[in-house]
Amino acid sequence: MTRGETEGFAGGDRIHLSRIRAGGDVIGKKVEHHHHPAAPVTALHALPAPPAAFTGRGAQMGELLGALDPTTGTPSAQAGVVVSAVAGMGGVGKTALALAVGGAARERGWFCAELFVDLRGYTPGARPVSANAALDSLLRSLGVDVEEIPPTVEERAAFYRSALTALSKRDERHRPVLVVADNAATVDQVRPLLPGPGGHRLLVTSRSPLHSLTGARRIDLDVLESAAAVELLAAVLSADDARSSRTEELTEVARWCGHLPLALEISAALMVRSPNLTAARLARRLADDSRRLDQLDDGERAVKAVFDLSVERLTPLQARVFALLGLNPGPDISTAAAAVLTGMDADKVEEILEDLAAARLLTAHPDGRWSMHDLLTDHARHHLARRTDTHPETAQMRLLDHYIQLARAAAAHLRALPGDTVPDAFTDAADALAWLDTEFPNLSAAAHAAHQAGHIVAAMLLPLTLHAYLNRRRRFDDVITLFTFARDIAHSAGQKAWEATACNDLGIALAKVRRFEEAVEAHATARALFQEVGDRHGEAMAWSGLGIALAEVQRFEEAIVAHTTARTLSREAGDRHGEAAAWHGLGHALAKVRRFEEAITAHEHDLAYSQEAGDRHREAMAWSGLGIALVNVRRSEEAIVAYATARALFQEVGDRYGEAGAWDSLGAVLLEVRRFEEAIVAHTTARALFEELGDRYGEAGAWDSLGAVLLEVRRFEEAIEAHTTARALFQEVGDRHGEAGVERPRHRPGRHGAAWGSYTRLRTRSGRLRGDQ
Repeated sequence: MTRGETEGFAGGDRIHLSRIRAGGDVIGKKVEHHHHPAAPVTALHALPAPPAAFTGRGAQMGELLGALDPTTGTPSAQAGVVVSAVAGMGGVGKTALALAVGGAARERGWFCAELFVDLRGYTPGARPVSANAALDSLLRSLGVDVEEIPPTVEERAAFYRSALTALSKRDERHRPVLVVADNAATVDQVRPLLPGPGGHRLLVTSRSPLHSLTGARRIDLDVLESAAAVELLAAVLSADDARSSRTEELTEVARWCGHLPLALEISAALMVRSPNLTAARLARRLADDSRRLDQLDDGERAVKAVFDLSVERLTPLQARVFALLGLNPGPDISTAAAAVLTGMDADKVEEILEDLAAARLLTAHPDGRWSMHDLLTDHARHHLARRTDTHPETAQMRLLDHYIQLARAAAAHLRALPGDTVPDAFTDAADALAWLDTEFPNLSAAAHAAHQAGHIVAAMLLPLTLHAYLNRRRRFDDVITLFTFARDIAHSAGQKAWEATACNDLGIALAKVRRFEEAVEAHATARALFQEVGDRHGEAMAWSGLGIALAEVQRFEEAIVAHTTARTLSREAGDRHGEAAAWHGLGHALAKVRRFEEAITAHEHDLAYSQEAGDRHREAMAWSGLGIALVNVRRSEEAIVAYATARALFQEVGDRYGEAGAWDSLGAVLLEVRRFEEAIVAHTTARALFEELGDRYGEAGAWDSLGAVLLEVRRFEEAIEAHTTARALFQEVGDRHGEAGVERPRHRPGRHGAAWGSYTRLRTRSGRLRGDQ
């Protein structure tokens, strides 16, 4: 355009632009009239205001503003087109972010115009706007005479680019134009809207990632963090509403909304509409997943309607897979598990999962894993209930059987000794452990889902199968939760054998977290149940567990009887592993009553079996137990060898807790033989390991031991600091005995990496070694 034509485009003499194509550009041609009509209507600053309650998107705003800023970059970069695409699931706040960014850009004065077009890709009750119609709207906003807007999309796109250039040139600072295209469904709606050279920016929002939009900078928008979600609720309620300060209650509402902005805004609107509706009462309503989506409807907006539009665009097969995914009880699912759930080939189901992720109904994760927002899961279940071509009971049982089969195979790998035959589902124990680490949340959720669906066997089998894994990972709180659950189910179903197993495993976990009286009760119940069903092997295990718990509550003579009984029963049953475990527990109990020579013999039996079986972890525990007895009969050098061997074996098998305890115990013996510098290294290493593992009790003991050595080498300030730290940690874990021991210089038992969690740590202040009291 000539300068005169550009000025005429802005107003004054009316301009008609003849549609003349020349090298892909549109050339304007001025046609004078004898009358002077009013200036064409423009909408150059058409961005709607962002929601008043806009929170939690600081990082995304910064990234988008950095991409849109026309004042940065090289001249060549500024001459190109910058496209930013904000993608995310329905209701996640894409439009709000785009409008907030556009508003911030306007405040900075970056653009001479900010244009807006709603493409209605996912607007309930509306058809998506075509690119042709969108261009028509944008050209009208630019003030182009309606009569001069060409008919085809190609002509309109060229006309639109020329109009943007003209508008920018007319600006005093020659600033570019920002175009915001909201709510796109497809790339075809967006591609014709790409502006030409001149530093113009196009900001697009869509549920689709728009991968084929070349050169776009993409931002995937997720739900809000918890604090930002609560802030949004409070902002909608306003500061003078007392409910806005009920942070705990609002946190619960936000949780049931899945921190999805649309759900949060609707929830807040419901409270605004009903002044007597407390956040606590609303949270209780939303807790019912069968009614949650129906509750999230304020009369103007509904989460369900937003999701419906995405589902309606699926093919029948995609919709079926989406519906069945609502049966998945855990937080995510693997491609292999999804194939089992749907009864489809893995490659085919992977394609459909990718399609669902592109539609923002799933989130793709590395290593072939997929997750779904909680509200979308509710929607999938609702959608499943309306389908007649799916069989949810059959699909659910396929998935439960899949989890049980693989969990049992993984457990077999964890328990296997050299030479044992193991299932080929996993390559080795490390592979099995990695699978369990990934799938544990799903396996735990599957057990509860099985119970709710009336699959009692699956509900009991899944927790019982996980025992070896949970103990290996020291997830004792999870053991207590799952095995209490399994015990109660077995009891209700009259399955005494399974109830006994659950009680026994529960007792072991209770002892690990120092709830010894409860552990005694659990093992006693297990023993009685095993006796009742005639399971001698199970009874032996229960006696062993009972002996360990009895020793911890200082009922030593009863503990000796328990371990002796366990040893006899295991020998009768031909269970060498159980017999070794009984010898191990017996050795600890004998040491407690100062029968050290007998304790040494017991641990030597344990050691012999472990070496014979090639069980390196069992051997490490045997060496630790032997070390306790040896040090108490003043065979200190042999004790040092025992603890050093245990430490190396624990390290070899990857038991970092055992390694930490062995280091601590080794340090105490090194102190006894006055090898002070080595003792400091040992206790410092133990302390660091316990701290890394989050074991506050072990860390307290290691600090206490370190303080004792530092005292011996007259590093008094460091010793005081160590003992002060130890005392604070003992107070934190509620160990009054340990706290008192820090105050009084004396040798007392502590912890080390022995089996069954029976940790013993040596203490000395005066250099005189005492036995366990």
